[in-house]
Amino acid sequence: MTQEVTDLRQIRIDKLNELMAAGKNPYVIDKYPRDSFAKDILENFEEYEGKQVAIAGRLMLKRNMGKTSFINVMDSTGDIQVYVRQDQVGEEPFADFLTFDRGDIIGVTGDVFRTKKGERSIKAHEVVLLAKCLQTLPEKYHGLKDTDLRYRQRYVDLIINSEIKEVFFKRNVILRGIRRFMDDLGYLEVETPILQTVAGGAAARPFLTYHNALNLDMQLRIANELFLKRLIVGGFDKVYEMGKMFRNEGISIRHNPEYTMIELYAAHHNYEDMMELLETLVETLALELYGTTVVTYQDREIDVKVPWKRISMNDLVIEKTGVDFFSYDSLEEAKKVAKSLELDVEDFMTEGHLVNLAFEEFCEEDLIQPTFVLHHPV
Repeated sequence: MTQEVTDLRQIRIDKLNELMAAGKNPYVIDKYPRDSFAKDILENFEEYEGKQVAIAGRLMLKRNMGKTSFINVMDSTGDIQVYVRQDQVGEEPFADFLTFDRGDIIGVTGDVFRTKKGERSIKAHEVVLLAKCLQTLPEKYHGLKDTDLRYRQRYVDLIINSEIKEVFFKRNVILRGIRRFMDDLGYLEVETPILQTVAGGAAARPFLTYHNALNLDMQLRIANELFLKRLIVGGFDKVYEMGKMFRNEGISIRHNPEYTMIELYAAHHNYEDMMELLETLVETLALELYGTTVVTYQDREIDVKVPWKRISMNDLVIEKTGVDFFSYDSLEEAKKVAKSLELDVEDFMTEGHLVNLAFEEFCEEDLIQPTFVLHHPV
């Protein structure tokens, strides 16, 4: 921690101590009578205009102009401008307000109005400090750009990059949507053990732990497959589980050691039934989230409307390269063709390996629209 940061923190601590010495301890306020949220006020302005509201949130921007000030207050739904005047809130409360810093949690009571410039705002009657922010927040203009810091201090990321909250809200909609969809199809949601003596159901390195009461080495699960299958054996027709899996392996944008997975099983169904279930589920979630089946990702439009394309891996390779590795008279001839395509061919490989190599090299990156790739070669 730099000396400058330490000094800034001390300034904030001194301000807090001065307020407490004056008998204005913000921590004795354990509840604020909030009755409105920023997003509701802004989206339903005509309904709120002229009415008194009470909001609570974080002070994010402050523009002092003598005996008046404009501030922005951010709650869990967004931020809204607040107009603070000394003659409205009182001389002493206004003097206290001037000591408030960016990041402080405050409560505001006032009337909803529109400024001369047309900004939907709140004219404050009361501004109260609810909690002092002792750490200096990153500048709003520059934001929090360091990826590693954003992941390590997610709470700061959420404060500075408020759009990240949308990811949390969307994830919640997705999880609720999945449960509703599965319940409507008659699937039973279950919970299976996370602690296992031998983590099975997949090929992955487990996290190790120890059960003191049982004097037993245990592992965190890498999959829930085996326990779900046992439930099917036990007589349940349809089961599913959404839960955490743990794999003690590498980290990348595609792999996190701890992640949430859904796995489901149904008796008397085949893989075609499961493909239909999956595509319908994704379409349903897209409609719930966006109101359309067309979504934009990395500047590309993706249409998740059912039915999705179904094609074998070998047919995809033939489409892309014109080569059918299974059509040659010998494996050696097929390998020669693969080498002519500059594929990294090894001695142990069969025609199936060559198809997979060609798929990864020539086909995979162009699969933009939802596609079921069938009949992976053995």
